[in-house]
Amino acid sequence: MIGKKVIIASTSGNDLHGVHYIATEVSQEINSNKSPILIMCHGFTGDKYECGRFVETAKACNKEGIDGFIFDFSGSGENKRVPVRLYNQFKDLQSVYKWIHHQAYERIAVLGLSFGGLTSLGADMPGIITYIFWAPFFFLHTTEDRTNYFKDLGKGPVEIPSSGEVEPIIIELSFMTDFAKFRVKSFLKKLETPTLIIQGASDEEVPLEFTRKAFNLLPKSEHNKLIEIPDAPHSFEDKYLKEFIEHTISWLKNYLI
Repeated sequence: MIGKKVIIASTSGNDLHGVHYIATEVSQEINSNKSPILIMCHGFTGDKYECGRFVETAKACNKEGIDGFIFDFSGSGENKRVPVRLYNQFKDLQSVYKWIHHQAYERIAVLGLSFGGLTSLGADMPGIITYIFWAPFFFLHTTEDRTNYFKDLGKGPVEIPSSGEVEPIIIELSFMTDFAKFRVKSFLKKLETPTLIIQGASDEEVPLEFTRKAFNLLPKSEHNKLIEIPDAPHSFEDKYLKEFIEHTISWLKNYLI
C-alpha cells in the first residue's frame, strides 16, 4: 500500500491535508481511471487517521483493488486552526470530491464516521456510487461533555481537545446555528443512492435509537441496510473495528467494484 500525502485547496478558503492510498498490486495491471476509490470522512474532534481506523480500512480496501483517500476537515488534524463548521465541511468534502474526479476516478464511494456522516449526507457530490455511514451523528443531542463545551459558546470561541496528538479544535456559536439550519430529515428522505449504516449497539455518543430513526427515514429499498454490532461503543476498536471493516468491504464488493 502506497500512501501519498497531498494538500487540497478547499472552497472554504482552507488547505486540507490528505493521504491518497493506492492499491499498488492492482494499479500495475489496470488504468487508474478504472479503479474504484473510497473517500473517508472523520468525526468531530477526530482527524484523517481516526486513531488508525481509517488506515486499517484503507489497507482492507487496497487488498480488494479499491483505492482510499483520507483527509482533515478545516480546523482539524494537521490543518490550520479555524472554527469547525458544518457548512465549511460540506465545502471541504466537495473540494476533495472534485479533486478525486480530476484524478480520473469514475467509481467513487464515501464513508462518513459520526460527524463525518452528517457531512457526507449534506455535501453535493453527484455521481457517488454508494454511501457508508459509521455511527452517524445525524441528530443533534448532548452528552455531559458536549453540555460543558456548548454552554459557553455565547461568550466566545471554545477549545475542545482533539482525539489525535494535535492541537485542540475550536468551535463558535456558528457550530450550533449550522446544525439548526441543516434539514437532516429532508436529506435522508431524498437519499436514493445505495446506503449502508453500521452502528454499535452500545454506542453512548450516538444512541442506537437515533440511528434506527435515521434509517427508517431513508427511502424503502433493498439497496439500503442497517447493521447493528452488539456491544460495540462509539470509539470501537479491535474486534469491533474488524467487524465494521468486514461489513464495509463486503458492501463495497457488491456496489463499488
